[in-house]
Amino acid sequence: MSYMYNRRRPMPPNQPQGPRQINPADVENFVRAYEEQGARLEEQSKALQNSKTELEITKDALHKQSEEFKRLEAELLFTRAALEDANKKLAAEDDQSWQEKYVRLQAEVDNLRKRWEQRSASDTAEFRRRILIDMLPLADHLDLAMQHAPESNNSAVKGFIDNIEATRSAFLDTLRRYGIERVEPQGQLFDPNLHEAIGHAPVPGVPADHVAQVVQAGYVEGNRVIRPARVLVSAG
Repeated sequence: MSYMYNRRRPMPPNQPQGPRQINPADVENFVRAYEEQGARLEEQSKALQNSKTELEITKDALHKQSEEFKRLEAELLFTRAALEDANKKLAAEDDQSWQEKYVRLQAEVDNLRKRWEQRSASDTAEFRRRILIDMLPLADHLDLAMQHAPESNNSAVKGFIDNIEATRSAFLDTLRRYGIERVEPQGQLFDPNLHEAIGHAPVPGVPADHVAQVVQAGYVEGNRVIRPARVLVSAG
């Protein structure tokens, strides 16, 4: 696997460092790459819309399940009321026995309610996590676009680059509003709980077992890893 670094090419010796001439072909290639990037982002947006539709369907199903739970709960409450009435009528005969049945029935109702609440919360959290994972490739595409953006004084090219950077910043801000933080552990000690090593190589200036290059940023939600950062680790 190859890794790309953004490096400035040195100026030829004994030549004045004047404004760099813009090659029209480079501008045209960059604009074409930007348009292709836009097409990929459009496809990703459609996929997210489909995920949103699936989530709405799931929410509707959960709502129906909730309505069924309410109906069952009403029936259980009715039964409890009937038992309570019977308890009053038969208290003289077997007061202790009916009290025990009433307590057991009430406990069953409480347990049923707790199970439904836990199941609903778990399903909602899982669907939310899936949607967030589907959104992360958008950030990856924007990162790649910025990595391959040429340095230029041309106003048209700079405008394209500024638009990409603004879109990337807005998207990351949106993720943060939903509690998703970006992980870029450049130079940090390798942590298998947060990072995924894709290779080892000796890198001057980077201590052994430290992150020498972040190939793909990771994302976390609190203490939960949404996606580990893919990194190249220094072999010392």
